Amino acid sequence: MQKKFANIDVKTMLAALIAALLCAVPLRTVQLFTNIEPHTGFFEAIDWTVFTVYGVLLFGAVLLLVLPMLSARLPASRPVIRQSYALTVGGLFFAVGIAYDVILAVTKIAAAFSEGFGRQNVFEILFTDGLFALFLQTVCGAAACVYFVLLAISYLKGNSVFCQYKLLAIMPLFWTLFRLVSRFMTKISFTLLSELLIELAMLSFTALFMMSFARVSAVVNQKGEMKKCIRYGLPAAFLALTVGCTRLICTLGGKAEVLPDGFAFSLADIGFGVFAILYIFVYMQYGRPASEDEQIPADAAKAETTDDESDGKAED
Repeated sequence: MQKKFANIDVKTMLAALIAALLCAVPLRTVQLFTNIEPHTGFFEAIDWTVFTVYGVLLFGAVLLLVLPMLSARLPASRPVIRQSYALTVGGLFFAVGIAYDVILAVTKIAAAFSEGFGRQNVFEILFTDGLFALFLQTVCGAAACVYFVLLAISYLKGNSVFCQYKLLAIMPLFWTLFRLVSRFMTKISFTLLSELLIELAMLSFTALFMMSFARVSAVVNQKGEMKKCIRYGLPAAFLALTVGCTRLICTLGGKAEVLPDGFAFSLADIGFGVFAILYIFVYMQYGRPASEDEQIPADAAKAETTDDESDGKAED
């Protein structure tokens, strides 16, 4: 049996995350400003920034993946039902980020239809360059936005209403998966275009987090899923904040041209990173003991929120 350490708590994990971000964001920003061809995203030269940035990102992601596996302080896979201003703000911020992403996607779809109108029919346009995946991303994103607003309201009031929307709970997962599909259909070299490679890694970890998040939130086959939420959520938040912050710096700093075409800043990346961190922090602070996972049926969709609601309405 793998040895667990009680001193690896949420503060340790957050400290590791902050340290990784403080290394990765400046280095990636320097690389974007000095060693990236405008509009293409290709390296101008294989210099020290290439190995350093990839090394820091890999080390940070692996460290944040391993720390939860060594921690003896992980909570049970049950929804935390209490008043939480942190998750209210985090949920609303993420909802705004997803709405921003949906607007960007709708703009791309509208531009494609405008360009192809009269020369192609609707189906030909939809199945060109992954546009259908972008359309499904938009639909699922709109539903995910609604779910996170409901989740934010639930944590504002301190109730378990969000647990009742089981179908909506999986929409963030599908939104992430269709984002991933859209990126996989990008016609470019994965190894040379660093922005695409980093984003694919981010979306992969995000999808794993969203899968476990949906099960815990909907109280469906959730046994052991909170461990996965934390294990995959920390690397996902690290990569999402690295991607989001560096793109924001380039955009505000008048260097938007160094970002590859089609890889503009999206508030959804920062929104997810903030929400994932707050979600993990609240659940590790106020979650039930991990030993209660053994009491959860592995194959049953059993709501277990009544006892949690009686734990109090304390604010964060």
